[in-house]
Amino acid sequence: ISLFLLFYSVMVAAQDITGTWEGELVNNGGAFDGLQRVAKMKWELVQIKKEVFGVVYFYPQDTRPSDKPTVWYSWYGKLGKKADFPFQFIQGKFIEGLGTTTVFQFIVRFEHKDVSDKLTGPYFNQLEALHSRERSAGFYKLERSSADVSDQLAMKMREKRNIEKLEKQK
Repeated sequence: ISLFLLFYSVMVAAQDITGTWEGELVNNGGAFDGLQRVAKMKWELVQIKKEVFGVVYFYPQDTRPSDKPTVWYSWYGKLGKKADFPFQFIQGKFIEGLGTTTVFQFIVRFEHKDVSDKLTGPYFNQLEALHSRERSAGFYKLERSSADVSDQLAMKMREKRNIEKLEKQK
């Protein structure tokens, strides 16, 4: 069992989360008289060593399949020194869209279940410490839908590939 746990911890630590992730953002309901609100959300991520660069797309609440994102932002996170997960993914610059979002920070946990990879955790409307007891604004759950990202992250993807090539040459 301990050999399996050692192998599993090394495997999780080596996990690369680069790609496109899709799922949902669930509001705890505080602003909506206790009713939970669900909206589609999409993340495009590029992990370069311990840094994670991304674009997060927010969709309208009660999203329909034909809906387009209403707003998207750049995001940044840095995996932990002792353990990669969980880590804080923090809102950066507004890129484009019609509205705003109150989401400021995600606590990111990685799970490998069955044949799919998942990112899950709480989100906060303000900056919180990683192990804070503050109540989150809600939670999210995403599943990897592709290993690719859009042109918005093309430069970061090139940087990642160049670093990987250099490391292989060593």
